Amino acid sequence: MVTRLSATQPECAQAADPFKGFEIERVLSDSDRTKSMAVLGRWSAKPEKAVLLLSRKPFHQSGVQAMLDSSPKSELQFRNDIYAKYTSTLAPDQGAITVDTIYPASEKHIRKHTTQKFLMVTETPALYCEKVLPLIQAIPQSQIKWVHNILDKKAETDRLLFEDPDPEQGFMMHPDLKWDQKQKEGLYCIVLCNRRDLKSLRDLTADHVTMLKNIKQKACKAIEGKYGVTAQQIRAYIHYHPSYYHLHVHFMHINVDAGAGMVAGKAHLLDDVIDNLETCGSHYYSRRTLHFTLGTNDQLYQQCFTDSAEPPSKRQRQ
Repeated sequence: MVTRLSATQPECAQAADPFKGFEIERVLSDSDRTKSMAVLGRWSAKPEKAVLLLSRKPFHQSGVQAMLDSSPKSELQFRNDIYAKYTSTLAPDQGAITVDTIYPASEKHIRKHTTQKFLMVTETPALYCEKVLPLIQAIPQSQIKWVHNILDKKAETDRLLFEDPDPEQGFMMHPDLKWDQKQKEGLYCIVLCNRRDLKSLRDLTADHVTMLKNIKQKACKAIEGKYGVTAQQIRAYIHYHPSYYHLHVHFMHINVDAGAGMVAGKAHLLDDVIDNLETCGSHYYSRRTLHFTLGTNDQLYQQCFTDSAEPPSKRQRQ
């Protein structure tokens, strides 16, 4: 059954409204922990499928009194001794949500945002070279066109927080879309390396230590200067596997709960990466067996980590 998604805000009458004319095909995922939902559907005036990512905006300390003064409608759920629980409906201007859109949405996007089982997997250097690397190399450049648009300053120039233009050691830093930039305790920034030949953690060698140190030092200095968040309050890490294969570093306030994005095996602290390359040498990450979680919907899992998975080269010959 197709359900039409509607909204009650006056702004929804505008052409830029992401809800107008959108018909849901199905709910891909729903999280009580993050108060978020991913839905698959399409706009009536557009031919391709789209994914909408809906999430509740966080409370802000500066707006709490105004929220209480708006006299939200409250209904008592239970009372027991000194404890009570209510369900309250906020005024329209207090109940905003964020809406991220992906259009057109590929099968990879749909799989990524669909509820799935996660498993621990083991990636040996041999498995990486035989199966994983060919799969990464086969990814069309169009999938990271949005990254190149940022680096070429064709997009998101108004969101640029800091830039080091050096082609070898430099980077660009932007706020992550998950952060609304209103509370520093929610700080979440993404650093994109200027170099386009580095895909992931596996590509890093001792030759890249200077670049990584430059990123850590300058990004932390820029964050402290702009937001007053010190380096000791920042968790900087690299994902493996990343959601897109252009080397990038996550800079996040230590109070932020990033869920699966910061678990052991997935997040590699930038300081540890630097120390491993300096202490153990250039081949540390190319020769290491890595252990991490993968969703069973992930193409990487299905093509490289199941018993029936075959090397991409063999699949192409058949």
